[in-house]
Amino acid sequence: MRKFLYIFIYMWYFRPAMVAAQDLPAWFLNTPESPDILYAVGYARSYERVDSAIAMAVRDADHQINLALRTKIYGERLFQTLPGGRIIYQGEIFREEPLMSVTPVYLDTIQTNGMILVLAASRHPAQSVALHLRTPSLKTPEWVTELPTNPAYMYALGVAPGYYYAEHSWLEAERQARQELAYSFQTRQRQLMRSTATSEYGVTASATAVQLHGIQVVARWQSKTTYFVLTKSQATWPAE
Repeated sequence: MRKFLYIFIYMWYFRPAMVAAQDLPAWFLNTPESPDILYAVGYARSYERVDSAIAMAVRDADHQINLALRTKIYGERLFQTLPGGRIIYQGEIFREEPLMSVTPVYLDTIQTNGMILVLAASRHPAQSVALHLRTPSLKTPEWVTELPTNPAYMYALGVAPGYYYAEHSWLEAERQARQELAYSFQTRQRQLMRSTATSEYGVTASATAVQLHGIQVVARWQSKTTYFVLTKSQATWPAE
């Protein structure tokens, strides 16, 4: 009950500011850094009934924070090798199971580019988060082509096409980044291959099953057609 009362108060007093198209919050493009605090963004489509959209974004922010704290990720991707060597992606199946549940702190909300965005944190930061807006850079960030290196973290890049609704693209890019993190920590392959006199063909399944801890989106960027998300994770344990 206390949680829903807090959400109601949040929705009443913190109605989203409307900004020019393409302008995005600084905290969305580059996630704030605070010791022992995780940040996440909740997404919703900007419906005519703004209160309903805010409620959806708040619920998504709750889910994203719990994913960030500790999550079990498992699944696999299937590839087919054709005679002649051509490899075709056949599909994937993944599940994400949050292993912790907290009520986050809601720091900001904004309406832009057809979306409602809610910034949430695992607890209240000691220093305030910059709330100014920025026009995204047209220059490709270095992390799109070369991941950062830091012995304390594992980094991964999530990529998604530009869908009709922008929030779908960002959510898919974040999901892909989490999958890439999981594969970075553990990858298992199974193959069923056959050979002829001239070529080899068959199927390959690439599987992973891990627990990720401290999953944090570091930065977001989009080109004209593609959405990119840089994500890092602090540690991992094999999934049970």
